[in-house]
Amino acid sequence: MPKQILLATAAVLTLVLAQPGSVLHAQGFGGIAGTTPPALRPPVAMTGEPFGVVMAELPLPPGFAGGVPRVLVEDGQGRVFYPVVSVQTVEVLEQPPQPPRIIGRQGGLIDRVRSAIRGEPTARQVPVGVKVSALFTGTEPLELKLVGDINQALRVQPQPLVPGEHRELLAVWWEQYVAWAQAAIAGEDTPKLLHKYLTTMLADRLDLPRVDLDSPDPEAKPLSQPLETLALLAAIEPQREQILEDVISHPGDVAEANLPLPPEPQWLPRALPPVDEQVAIESLATRVPPECFYLRFGSFTNYVWFQEISERYGGDIAQAVVLRGFNSESSLRMERMLATKLTAVSKMFGDKLIGDMAIIGSDLYMKEGATLGVLFYATNPGLLKSSMESDRRGVLAKNADASEQLVTIGDRQVSLLSTPDNRIRSFLLVDGEFLLITTSETLVRRFLEVGAGDRSLADTPEFRWARTWMPEANDYSVFGYFSNEFFHRLVSPQYQIELRRRLEAIAHLEVAEIASQAAEAEGVAADDVDALQVAGLLPPWFDVRPDGARVLRIAEHWIDSSRGGRGSFMPIADMPVEQVTQREAEAYAKTADFYLQQWQHMDPMLVGLRRFRIDGSKSEQVAFEGYVAPFEPEKYGWIARQLASPTPVEMLLPADDAVSVQLHMRGQSGLFAAPDDYHLFGGIKDMIPPAAEDTQGLIKTLQALRAAPAYIGAWPKPGLIEQLPLGIGLARPDYAGFSRMIGGLWRWQNNELSLLSFDRSILDQAIPQIAPRESTDLAQARLSVANLSGSKLATWVNQQWYQRGWRASQGNARFLDDVHQQLKVPGEQSLAAAERLLDVRLQCPLGGKYQFSPYASGTSGRWQSTAWEGGSFDAAGKPMPPANYSAPWIEWFQGGKVHITQRPDSLAVVGSFQLEMQPLRATNEPSEAGLLPPMNFDLFNLPFKLFGGEAAGKAKAPKAERKSF
Repeated sequence: MPKQILLATAAVLTLVLAQPGSVLHAQGFGGIAGTTPPALRPPVAMTGEPFGVVMAELPLPPGFAGGVPRVLVEDGQGRVFYPVVSVQTVEVLEQPPQPPRIIGRQGGLIDRVRSAIRGEPTARQVPVGVKVSALFTGTEPLELKLVGDINQALRVQPQPLVPGEHRELLAVWWEQYVAWAQAAIAGEDTPKLLHKYLTTMLADRLDLPRVDLDSPDPEAKPLSQPLETLALLAAIEPQREQILEDVISHPGDVAEANLPLPPEPQWLPRALPPVDEQVAIESLATRVPPECFYLRFGSFTNYVWFQEISERYGGDIAQAVVLRGFNSESSLRMERMLATKLTAVSKMFGDKLIGDMAIIGSDLYMKEGATLGVLFYATNPGLLKSSMESDRRGVLAKNADASEQLVTIGDRQVSLLSTPDNRIRSFLLVDGEFLLITTSETLVRRFLEVGAGDRSLADTPEFRWARTWMPEANDYSVFGYFSNEFFHRLVSPQYQIELRRRLEAIAHLEVAEIASQAAEAEGVAADDVDALQVAGLLPPWFDVRPDGARVLRIAEHWIDSSRGGRGSFMPIADMPVEQVTQREAEAYAKTADFYLQQWQHMDPMLVGLRRFRIDGSKSEQVAFEGYVAPFEPEKYGWIARQLASPTPVEMLLPADDAVSVQLHMRGQSGLFAAPDDYHLFGGIKDMIPPAAEDTQGLIKTLQALRAAPAYIGAWPKPGLIEQLPLGIGLARPDYAGFSRMIGGLWRWQNNELSLLSFDRSILDQAIPQIAPRESTDLAQARLSVANLSGSKLATWVNQQWYQRGWRASQGNARFLDDVHQQLKVPGEQSLAAAERLLDVRLQCPLGGKYQFSPYASGTSGRWQSTAWEGGSFDAAGKPMPPANYSAPWIEWFQGGKVHITQRPDSLAVVGSFQLEMQPLRATNEPSEAGLLPPMNFDLFNLPFKLFGGEAAGKAKAPKAERKSF
């Protein structure tokens, strides 16, 4: 309430303080920064051990167009290391003239209120020069060449070592180097491995102060237990980055693993309603272990549709939403492990061989190597097996280190096709009419045990109850079921402890990979961990782990001795955990205690997709259903507190709303303390929203809101306006029911309905169209999005997506510069080296292709994307999309709606969306496609990015005592 009163008071003062002459105006060079660039100092270099330090300052050339200059340092002698180029700028302020202070000599209350209302003055940094610093070896003159936006050769004679002065120069270089690293990772999408490794390694090696490259977040909070567990279940990036930093910065858990595996939570039995014994269950589910997820397609045709729709629409939703600058290509990794492709022939004749199929598994860690398989119900098992064996012979012929052997699992001989690093690990088994191809020996064993009479997914009461919710007769194109036993297994001690161990193993491989590249750059012969430690490129505690696994060098790659290579680890289900350390046992005990005390049950999840082709068009409608059932609302209390009971009443809203939302709110516990339950709704018209920087300060915020063609309303009116402070909402309505409040906000009301908008014409147009009506379903939340193609809102969306994509694309180009400069990788090889170091594929989020253009003056060059061609910049320097650019989803999304219904025993999300069928993207292998759809489970990261978890994920664990490299 105090904040509301302050805002209301500021709104009143707006009328007094917003007088002529108070508008911001541009101010030239001067004020804080002065009107001229700082004086340039002559180059200086001083020898030292293990490195000397060289520095030079140079002006930008006349006529430089502005922006951030791109300057690379070349050294033909191979003596310069770890260069850094920083931009020297002057600051241009846009600041209003300061009126006389009114209260007090130190700046009055009115001055501060005026500043708060108008917003802070803006400042623009104008580049005027660059400062180059680097380390070097030897005592001979240095021959440097700067290329890019500055082209200049420098010859610097090093001075003899003076310890005190050398230390001062080294400190200046370090300050500049740290600032470069912090700027490189701030707000960029590129993984932070390179910069965190280099700053930590160099700090310890040169006895410099360590720094935390992550900008401090005052709002960062420790993860709650549910979010912490979700982070570990999904292996999301904040968890990976924290473990990576731990491996680089200080010793991990070096205690002996001599304790038994701790017990898992004692899950309480769940009471279920009676289930009809005659409920139809497909035969495929009778061979699925109950601890597995189950993604069933019903037919081979449905599977091909799901695969093609994934290819048409970008492979994964997260990529389209987040616009990542890199792709882990998780599905391709798993496809490679399974060693099977779908050929054009198999697509043509698949339905003659396959009656039903599903993807099953006990985890979704596809980036590292999942416990996953594809289960077929074959109408012709012999022919299907023959086709698969033909594929496997082709894989053997293309991979010299691959081998095929028969292994005994249970009482059966099973074909295993594999390589030593596990990049191929494929079990093939035919059991009657069922064929299973999987990465996991454990999954084969469980499949055989279920076939021999052990309990199957189809036998569980929860699955049978789920099939009453989503009956097999509905003919779903895709049906997904995630059982409570699937979630129990993920939270089991074996899974949780091994997952953390494998994340540590990945971090060790990443650090070893980049350390060996740094050794090559420095000319150090280091083919194993010991040699890298002697050179100071790895810390002494590196690779000391409680599970006994070690980092090994095989040919040009590093692998984990127990799990294999990056991207193809042994599945977690196949990695037994027999003993643990005290720290591991205590950490898991906290997790188990939380679930025992707070949850007691894990709730199954159901999803379903059905498709309908729209006659006479290129469009297709996809209906989706998602349920958590059985469901216990008290676990998700924030939903229960805000939403009232499901209702068949929905609000009929204007047909020209681009986006609309309506909620049935609980009166006493909702956002506003209304006496009774009410419907809260709102809509956005087709518009271009105001830019974020145009809403700084209360006056600008009010102006932006006034410019937004939107409205909100409530029915029955809950008295929202009367609750505003200082009587803002008590303006007397006129004869037509309109009243205008401070700030220009219009309100219309009658006996039951209340509407708000800054544009009275929107209310005039909306009033006759808004009314309650009976719906065909019960729901508490309803969202509707129109087809945005060709709309003004789409223009704004395209600008936002392009600018975000531009930043990520430019960030990748700068990262390639960093790989070239810091690790001495030849410019044209930087892309391949960067992808090897990060174990990802760098991609341009704008849809372009990265190309290398060498500079005429040397071996360096400029990496750029073909998508940058045709782009332009507005007056504020923001990139503007070409006329033909469209956000990844705008061109195929033609509108949709979602309804959310919470009941005492279930939570349902249902809806539909319409898609314009896009042509398949061109590939290098037009006749073949992966066995797995191109799904990327980075989607697990979206809740953290969209709902504040990203900030929570930045919360730091307590720092261990510093140990030097």
